Amino acid sequence: MTHQINASPSPANSSGDKPLSLRTKLVFGFGDWGNSSTSTIFGFFFAYFLNNIAGVQPIYAIPVLLAGGIWDAINDPLIGVFADRVRTRWGRRRPFFLFGAIPFGLSFILLWWVPPFESQAALSVYYSLVYILFDTAYTFVAVPYSALTPELTGDYNERTSLNGYRMVVSVVAGLVAAVAMPFFVEQVAEKQAAYLAVAAVFGILAIIPYLLLFFFIKERFQNVESAKFSIFKGFQLTWRNKPFRYAAGIYTTAWVSVSLAGALFQYYLTFWLRIPTQVDVILGLLMVSTLVFIPLIVFLSKRLGKQKAYIIALGWWAVVMISLFLLPPYFTPVIYFLIAAAGIGVAAAHVIPASMIPDVIDQDELNTGFHREATYYGFIVLIQKAGSAALLAFMQLALSVSGYQIPISPSNPLATLQPESALWTIRFLIGPVCAALLGGSILLAWKYPITRESHTKLRKSIEIQRAEVDQPLD
Repeated sequence: MTHQINASPSPANSSGDKPLSLRTKLVFGFGDWGNSSTSTIFGFFFAYFLNNIAGVQPIYAIPVLLAGGIWDAINDPLIGVFADRVRTRWGRRRPFFLFGAIPFGLSFILLWWVPPFESQAALSVYYSLVYILFDTAYTFVAVPYSALTPELTGDYNERTSLNGYRMVVSVVAGLVAAVAMPFFVEQVAEKQAAYLAVAAVFGILAIIPYLLLFFFIKERFQNVESAKFSIFKGFQLTWRNKPFRYAAGIYTTAWVSVSLAGALFQYYLTFWLRIPTQVDVILGLLMVSTLVFIPLIVFLSKRLGKQKAYIIALGWWAVVMISLFLLPPYFTPVIYFLIAAAGIGVAAAHVIPASMIPDVIDQDELNTGFHREATYYGFIVLIQKAGSAALLAFMQLALSVSGYQIPISPSNPLATLQPESALWTIRFLIGPVCAALLGGSILLAWKYPITRESHTKLRKSIEIQRAEVDQPLD
């Protein structure tokens, strides 16, 4: 007879930390296609679409971004805790992919339909409700997907490699989405129909990867017991985990910067540099640059450690954002260099914060005796998305206060002149504000307590703890 606590074995314990197969990495990596393509389109184009295509005034766009964003933050830990408690014959994560894939794709399409409402309030209510619906479906599949990472491997470097595969797919999907949306919209005179058509294609394509995950990824720990904490107790235990607080801060500041810069890019290129027809080219350059730099970030992370690689890359990215603020108006060829140079920072934001979370979960297992993957991903995304929602709502408020004018003709936005105050606001938000957020992320990374060496000791302590609780009683 053995005495055991309700602790789920880590990937290291069950798999022996053997290298993952190429098929596992490819299928897992491809799973991020739907997440990345839809979130890229949403992040780069939704705010612009609301204001300039659907005709929602910035002041009425604020409740859309706040309602959707706050619910976006709240539902992540709810689904995270739920996902850690699910037990089915298919496992813990796979049922979410099977039942959530189709609602996820269809609700994304609804975001880009312009209802025939004359009232600004009615438009605001419609987009708020659809945003909430889409985000619920998104979270239903995205949180369990993220929680697969620590279940596949417990190795420090292998986790970085696994996230490298995922982020290559993420950036490729983002590249295709970032280029396809403005390119095809530019070809069609009726902009509302163009946005809806492109969204329909990407919404349908977003369904496929989750079905592949259901059929081709086998969970290694589907029969283990998990913690039965209340959500409040789970949050208490999570917040007491010191490395989690740093990792959450790093993840949040990095992705809030990505969200803010992404939402402002089309405004910046259209109204400050006055090159609306080059949005697809410049965003494509950014995504290609990010894709090229991902292997370098993985290499630097293995060579220097996650913190040092992250600090170097984000420091460079902050310089680029300040340079965007200083660029003179109208088109200048230096924009191509700056956008390409930003790729190293965006690549680091994609790879390194995500690879830190499994290490934090290991620390939690040592502290609590449980392996609470989905709970952690849910809480960390809550913090990140709440920050993003607040900042994007603030962006709309700043545009409204600055006197931003919705273009009379969506097909010719430059026919409507923007006041200097609005142009300065767009530049200030994409430049100094983003750079300040990146500076905060660098400071948190410098203080982050889990290094390669300390993680090795952490894994050994976990193995000792498991061995002790599995010893026979006298």
